[in-house]
Amino acid sequence: MYQVMKKQHFQILIAALLVILASVLFMTLKSTIPAAPATRTSASAATTAGVEGLGGSWTLIDHNGQTVSDKDLTGSFRLMFFGFTFCPDICPTEIKRLSLVLQGLGDDATRIKPLFVTIDPERDTPTVLKEYLSRFDERFIGLTGSVDQIRHMEEIFKVYSAKSADPGLTDYTMNHSALVYFIAPDNRVLHLFHSKETPEQMVGTIRRAMAQP
Repeated sequence: MYQVMKKQHFQILIAALLVILASVLFMTLKSTIPAAPATRTSASAATTAGVEGLGGSWTLIDHNGQTVSDKDLTGSFRLMFFGFTFCPDICPTEIKRLSLVLQGLGDDATRIKPLFVTIDPERDTPTVLKEYLSRFDERFIGLTGSVDQIRHMEEIFKVYSAKSADPGLTDYTMNHSALVYFIAPDNRVLHLFHSKETPEQMVGTIRRAMAQP
């Protein structure tokens, strides 16, 4: 009986020592691992940081037939969307959403250049763009160009587009990504707006960016 109790006491002692050893080891490791730097997750911080790897130099033709480059727009905020005038649903919806954003900004909308860049330059001539955009909001600037110029735009802004033939149609349509690029006066892409973001949310993000020094 004595031997059994002695063995149990010994096991308890060993267990206690292991707990103490584990605690000491944990505290030692905790003290030697540097704390992770504090991060700011506010929308204003994200807007200020921008989106790296997007943008660059470009030259296109606007809906009035005038040559326009990225340098001509430097100094202004921009909301830029890639689409095409034959688009049945996504593009009209996005243009209407951006029109609501401009309305929500009030007088601050004068600081924004809304851009509609075609991904279908073969059909979207300056004249076609001008007539199309006038149905929505005359503040929009339509941009087109050669196939190579548009392909360059797609490359530097990482835009997806592809022709899609529909057996039920006599003409082709276009599959494409549908993000709105919010660009700063210094040409940084500050934010990528997704279709689920409401005009009110977009206005809030834009106003916070405009308030930055």
